Amino acid sequence: MEEAVITSAPGQAGPASEPGDELCIAGADLGERERDALDLWASLLRVTNMIHARVSEDLIGPLGITPEETELLMRLSRAPEERLRMVEVSRSLLLSKSGVTRLVDRLEQRGLVERASCPDDRRVVYTTLTERGRQAFDKADPLLVASVAEHLGRHLDAQELAAMRRSLSTILAAEGGAAAK
Repeated sequence: MEEAVITSAPGQAGPASEPGDELCIAGADLGERERDALDLWASLLRVTNMIHARVSEDLIGPLGITPEETELLMRLSRAPEERLRMVEVSRSLLLSKSGVTRLVDRLEQRGLVERASCPDDRRVVYTTLTERGRQAFDKADPLLVASVAEHLGRHLDAQELAAMRRSLSTILAAEGGAAAK
């Protein structure tokens, strides 16, 4: 079986490919659409990882809080009664049950969230934002906004941002993921 090497598409904006950026795929009989989809996938992974690393630096340095922790605090702050069922947290953050458990454990140990059982259904466990968690989110939120605007938003104009958001929302909806809000 022949091996195909996928690299950045000609004319693609962004940093030049470096050794190791290529995506090796078994089977050289790729059509243009498949090759373009793989190029996009590889680019999305690189951009996501790069932006995540930059945002992490901007949040962990001054506040000691990760982007994932900030996202959970944000979702809790926007939820009715500032609480969500653990299964809702898992779905909204696209994390496994064990991933959510570890995330909530870390935040609970720091007093930012607390777990509460549902009195009507013992199988249901809620994660609730504490006052300390609300204060942490209030400090993290402007840093998160500024970091994302700096490392992602400044590279695209308003039309490009809107087009990308629509495209990603279409994919999320088609694949059964939560649509971007």
